[in-house]
Amino acid sequence: MLCHTALHRAAEVARHWAERGCPVVIHVDARVKAWSYDKMKGELADLANVRFSERFACEWGTWGIVAATQAASEVMLAHFAEVRHVYLASGSCMPLRPVKDLIEYLEARPRTDFIESVTTEEVGWTIGGLNMERFTLRFPFSWRTQRRLFDGYVALQRKIGFRRTIPNDVVPHLGSQWWCLTRQTLSAILEGPERKLYDDYFRRVWIPDESYFQTLVRLYSSQVESRSLTLSKFDFQGKPHIFYDDHLQLLRRSDCFVARKIWPHANKLYRTFLTDDAEAQAGGEPNPGKIDRLFAKAVERRVKGRPGLYMQSRFPNENFENGRTAAPYSVFHGFSEVFVRVSRDGGH
Repeated sequence: MLCHTALHRAAEVARHWAERGCPVVIHVDARVKAWSYDKMKGELADLANVRFSERFACEWGTWGIVAATQAASEVMLAHFAEVRHVYLASGSCMPLRPVKDLIEYLEARPRTDFIESVTTEEVGWTIGGLNMERFTLRFPFSWRTQRRLFDGYVALQRKIGFRRTIPNDVVPHLGSQWWCLTRQTLSAILEGPERKLYDDYFRRVWIPDESYFQTLVRLYSSQVESRSLTLSKFDFQGKPHIFYDDHLQLLRRSDCFVARKIWPHANKLYRTFLTDDAEAQAGGEPNPGKIDRLFAKAVERRVKGRPGLYMQSRFPNENFENGRTAAPYSVFHGFSEVFVRVSRDGGH
């Protein structure tokens, strides 16, 4: 579990997993205050199958997230020999189905790695105008906190024709950060003789947490299913949808094992899914496609608004109406003074 906020909720979820037979290794962002980190450790101190890993600063789009994932994975593999699949989740993830359902599902597929892993030509969801360039340019600056340096350095590299050399055996792949890998594949990635070479290369790739494991799994895995077992939806800007209490029935319909990203104050969701009652609600094959139509409609409404009206955003774009409904027109005002108002009973 990669955690950086709402640690009390992350602790609830970790306890839910651990008490149902799943060892848990937790990474807490190094930027989290020490008192908050110590409080979380104290809340989970009674659980023998919970560990904490070395802490790294995890800023979006930077290497720290991969380093954190590597560190937590190494603790998991070193301390829990019985583990056959490792499921990567965030502190805002929540199990939607009985834990035993997931265990049985993975036991029936002992050699299958579940990770979205596609080439840049196969996806249309990359945001920011960088597809293959994220692998051929260098990105030492943060896109969020050093935007001018980031953009300026990208422009400079394009101008001088700079291009990084991709390691010979690597075909860059992209995909969701939230994967479930077999012990065999994860061990091969972390213990491979070329790890330093790959780490040095991906350290300067843009958003490496969406490409490091997604690329290397293709070198070591014998059976990859290019999909995530975690329900994670994004809007047209690439920002994750947040699930609230009124999404309860929607989450149940998906039949997914885990959902992200849950609002920390969604008390109804936490009460519903982190209880023994939820353990009785089994489902079939995970099928997020059941709710894709609803999310597509929500994105369309946000982007286009309603027919004939401007999108109600803070800065609506000119000529961005969802279909114009009339030519130039006039508005007449004051008819209440011209016509006699008719009462409901037909009188005047």
